[in-house]
Amino acid sequence: MRASFLSICYRIIRYLTTNLIYFFQVLSLKKKDLEPAVKLGDTILSSFGILGKLIYNFPIPIGKNIEIYELTFPSPLIGASFKSESEILDIWLRMGLGGLVFKTVMKEKRIGNARPRLQDAHIHGEKGLLNSLGLPGPGIVNFIDDIVHSSLWEYGRPLGISIGGDTVNEYVENIDRVQTVLQHHTLPYFYELNISCPNTENGQTICESPSTLNSLLSAVKNTVSNPISIKVSPDVTNETLCAIGEICTTFDRLLINAGNTQYKRPHEVGVKQINFAMDSGGLSGPGIFQRTFEMVTLFAQFNIPIIATGGISTFKHVQALKAAGASLFGMATALVLDPYCIPRIHSKL
Repeated sequence: MRASFLSICYRIIRYLTTNLIYFFQVLSLKKKDLEPAVKLGDTILSSFGILGKLIYNFPIPIGKNIEIYELTFPSPLIGASFKSESEILDIWLRMGLGGLVFKTVMKEKRIGNARPRLQDAHIHGEKGLLNSLGLPGPGIVNFIDDIVHSSLWEYGRPLGISIGGDTVNEYVENIDRVQTVLQHHTLPYFYELNISCPNTENGQTICESPSTLNSLLSAVKNTVSNPISIKVSPDVTNETLCAIGEICTTFDRLLINAGNTQYKRPHEVGVKQINFAMDSGGLSGPGIFQRTFEMVTLFAQFNIPIIATGGISTFKHVQALKAAGASLFGMATALVLDPYCIPRIHSKL
């Protein structure tokens, strides 16, 4: 009851806040841009102070632990790679996530693509987000300085370090830098290789080239014993996905994250091109759930732990993907649109 009530309040506040910001953008002759609304929403959500326990804290159902290698996820719901702000990630963990993956980090600091680069989108009657953020972030050096001292480790839940790169060597160098710091600590973490981002010029190269993935895994496995998740794209062919699955069976302690956002042009998802700086972006939300289900079904034949990511927001989504073979369920857009989906799903587990 509390989660349902707070869910309604959150969605009303989000709707009013977003449309108020749009109104002032029009008045000031600016292009429609969802990013300020998301940032303001994060600020509001993290500023309740003394009411925090009432608003944020929800129990995780007992007996729903998921054991993958030496990692114990107290809930199968995890936060997909999307956010890096500790205040928001902390709130999501308090709401009951069993773990999360940090936003993909690259070698150098990045400001990302030109704005506007994030918009509400609609497809097949489902609401979602279209983004072409371009992986803005602090760069690997600053990320390392922050991650080792993060208060998020206090929850004792597995945290994923999402690594990106423009070349195989850059992936390996980034992981080596993180490993140099974290390997001296007893912390529950794993790596995620983001080989599928559609928002950079060559971000899909490795996902489209299984042989390059094989070289990358061989190089990483020489120095890392932690579990590694491979984040694949829903935009590549099933034949390529099967080739990736075959390669993954030749390495130990791997997970497959199926998948990521789907490549779409603005007009395909109800976004005016004038309000989107890039020619295309990645669609997320329930509209891509069916492709996620197809990918999970495909990868289930390889007997490798699967993280299902893409379009998950309800208990029925979780139920269907679990039956198809997934062990963990990554959410991102659902948490932006309504983070109270976490306790509502838990109430039915």
